[in-house]
Amino acid sequence: MMGCVNARLPLAAACLAALLAGCRAAEPELYPFDPPPNVPAGQDLMHVPDDLVNDLLEAQTIQLREDALAAVADGRLVLSGPGVGDAIRDHRIMTGMTVQEVVWAICSQPTAVRDQGPPGGHTLLWEPQERRNAKRFWVRFDEWGKATAAGVD
Repeated sequence: MMGCVNARLPLAAACLAALLAGCRAAEPELYPFDPPPNVPAGQDLMHVPDDLVNDLLEAQTIQLREDALAAVADGRLVLSGPGVGDAIRDHRIMTGMTVQEVVWAICSQPTAVRDQGPPGGHTLLWEPQERRNAKRFWVRFDEWGKATAAGVD
């Protein structure tokens, strides 16, 4: 009898551990990294220089941009915030813009993407191919796909 109890003890311990692990999994756990800073939407990050816009222009993206702005004017499309339509027309990048809105503002697709790692987000890069001494333009997006920073390297 005693040998039978000793043989069941490891099995009981394993079952108890599995039950306790299941209970622990239901507890809320915080993400191990701080969230990105709260950047209010609608703040100008950068005006894309005309020479950079001209170096990056893509006919297909310009057509998509014009179609989108027409859809906004007709009320068929809603942008991410007030003033975003004007920012797109003026080649300005604002906090809170979506990736698509930034692409429309720059009039071209990004040439590279960098993963920012935890807590998330990406940096999109635009690099003119024609001029060797041209600077690279970048926009950082948070984990929700909203613009938080922009600049020129």
